[in-house]
Amino acid sequence: MTNIHITPGELIATGTIESELHYGPYLRDWWVFSKENHNHIPYPIPIRLGLKIMIHLNKIPFIIHVVRYIHSPLQPGYICEDGGQSSDIVTSSSQAITSVYQAVFGTKTKIAGLSYLDLEQTQTFQKLLEGVIFCPFIIEIENLSIFVGSLGKITHSNHNIVGHNYTSSFFYKYKAKQSVFFQSIKDDNLFSIVIYQNSQIVAEYKNNSPNTVWQQTGILKSILGDTLFAINHSIVLQKLDEAYNTKFSHQTLISDKCTLTDWNNKTIMRHLFDLYLKKAVYGSNYEFREREVRAWRAIFRATGCTEITPYDKQISKNEFWTNAPNPEKDRATLKNLYEEGMLNVSSQNLTIKTFWDCFRDSYDANFRGADGKVSPNTINAARKFSRINGPGCAALEKPTITRSKMSEVKEKEFKLFFNDKENVNMSSYKVDTNTNLPILYLKDLRTD
Repeated sequence: MTNIHITPGELIATGTIESELHYGPYLRDWWVFSKENHNHIPYPIPIRLGLKIMIHLNKIPFIIHVVRYIHSPLQPGYICEDGGQSSDIVTSSSQAITSVYQAVFGTKTKIAGLSYLDLEQTQTFQKLLEGVIFCPFIIEIENLSIFVGSLGKITHSNHNIVGHNYTSSFFYKYKAKQSVFFQSIKDDNLFSIVIYQNSQIVAEYKNNSPNTVWQQTGILKSILGDTLFAINHSIVLQKLDEAYNTKFSHQTLISDKCTLTDWNNKTIMRHLFDLYLKKAVYGSNYEFREREVRAWRAIFRATGCTEITPYDKQISKNEFWTNAPNPEKDRATLKNLYEEGMLNVSSQNLTIKTFWDCFRDSYDANFRGADGKVSPNTINAARKFSRINGPGCAALEKPTITRSKMSEVKEKEFKLFFNDKENVNMSSYKVDTNTNLPILYLKDLRTD
């Protein structure tokens, strides 16, 4: 047996928690669960998208990077690199590390990847759990491991039953192929079962009753639907009670105001948002009504801000606010800028004035005299200059552009992103003239 000198994993990049991954149908693959009772380790531990960990094997650094698996984008993929070698995107950290280790050392030794990442280190799991509001848990029913990803909406009136947006999932065969059964309760109290294979939906069922919806699938007929949903399981009811106590036990103690030090407290800021702004949804061209402006002013004051506008409201409706501990300094600075004419209160009038001032200066400087004509090229050049540098501004210095070759790992991530139909639309007739590949169009993923 080959002896391997191993240095435990070092966290390089924490990554992000993604709802569709860490609380979706394949959540089992995005968390490290343990059936053993470790008092000092708060299982489960999330495997974040974009997580990077470095380990040393025989004093050689290996970096493991978590991405989406290219053939099943709802599942994690793993890349391992040591600087000179890089693995393909594979389904396990063991496979990724083993392929690079064998290439570097010329052996057939296999590496147990996940255990070498050492996610149980205190500093590591504390970083990975930052910002995690809810941790999934497992329920064992009839030889099935059911993963609960959400308890749904919890209110005063239904704190002892699961609410809409409750989700759970488990793995089982569908039409002789391993599949994921993703169960959820919709807003209209419909019980839904969506069956996935390789991150693709292959079947979907809905009904007002959990028992009826499972009868529609024709699978696991010996188990009641509400049992498979686990909505009445003792562990679920216990978690509901804990979540209710956490959410409402200290609610009355939250103040309707905060200080600058409270801005990083998500509980306080969520409370203030619900209190003042939750009903306000604005578009890019939305015109504020006076009542909404007053609401914004109220939350600014509640969060410790001070208005420092240096002019009367008749001059402009624009307002300036600051959250500085000493607002008088900011007030004095703005006042000086305004009095010197350097504060752009009415941008439209200032832009027009600057344009005509520049035009008059150019006209006066025309070497052909006052009756000379201005060349169209001069006008076009002036337009281009104004668009790039701003009217009446000095020419901007051209930035220094440094080009470097994309690394092999980044190139794979780039290809992975553009191979995902969730991100791009493929042209059915246009192709690139150099590569003869179809043209890809990025989707607009913005949400209002």
